Amino acid sequence: MAFSSEMICPHCQVKGKVFTEKVKVKTGISGGKATVALLTGGLSLIATGLSRKQEVTKAHCYNCHEEWYF
Repeated sequence: MAFSSEMICPHCQVKGKVFTEKVKVKTGISGGKATVALLTGGLSLIATGLSRKQEVTKAHCYNCHEEWYF
């Protein structure tokens, strides 16, 4: 979690007011988890769910208050 002094907001074009942090987001259905769910008759869904999580960078501009992920 830190301000990125060199990053420019793609929405308002202001430099130095963008805050970034690493976060995990759900990104859709994992093929491996869907296969295991079929093989176990759906019991694995109770423990794991179908979504997979991916680590991305979340950015927030303190000038225009836009938020985006990359």
